[in-house]
Amino acid sequence: MTLYQELQLNQAGSKALIKNAGNRREKQRHIGVYILKVFLTMAFCVAFISAFTALFGPENSIAGVVVLLAVMVFRQADLGIDSKQSFFVLLGIFGILSVGPHIAAVSSPITAFAVDFICIFALTFFGCHNILMSNHATFVLGYLLLSGNDVSGTRILGLMAGGLLTALIFYRNHYKITYKRRLSDLFREFYLTSSRTKWQLCITLGVALVMLVSRELGLPRPMWAGFAAMSVMQPFAEDLKQRGKHRLA
Repeated sequence: MTLYQELQLNQAGSKALIKNAGNRREKQRHIGVYILKVFLTMAFCVAFISAFTALFGPENSIAGVVVLLAVMVFRQADLGIDSKQSFFVLLGIFGILSVGPHIAAVSSPITAFAVDFICIFALTFFGCHNILMSNHATFVLGYLLLSGNDVSGTRILGLMAGGLLTALIFYRNHYKITYKRRLSDLFREFYLTSSRTKWQLCITLGVALVMLVSRELGLPRPMWAGFAAMSVMQPFAEDLKQRGKHRLA
């Protein structure tokens, strides 16, 4: 394995190499490459946010963080459907991130709840069909970050530019992969008895409800309650129980 190939490994892959190293020297090499990867990742993140801030203004740095998260994730992750269709789905998802949080921010609590419900469900429905990818951790997190930092003006331009960048990077890395599912299959596989559909509705309703309660109570940052709810609403029952116990403790 070349240095470049090893740098492309995810965290689990790097740790597996270190654990299964044949001797001490080999183990030290893998540890050194892992440290180098962490340093390069941090340098890239700083450079990306700095460039985004320079282009769209310091008030839009949070939007830059959302774009950065998506770029980092969709270098490797996918939506589980045809790559060409995924390209346009990603643009649509960024469209939701561009307008949804702003509409919720300027609306009454009840209207904001409806907007949150519709947007978060759309994000999980189109972006999280393969729940093992945990794409909700990117999309819903991004939505909540933007909910706590109103989206308007140049921020919308920044998000749409970021969406195009994310979609292009995704397509470049995935266009050779053949996917069995197409966008229409997401609708065909949606039924209320499905564990996936139940989870999508559960996380949507849970996050939207705690945001509503936070707004009604006049809390200054409802997004923090949304983060807490999202972290508990895991796709698998056992994970949900463990997270719930941890939060209560």
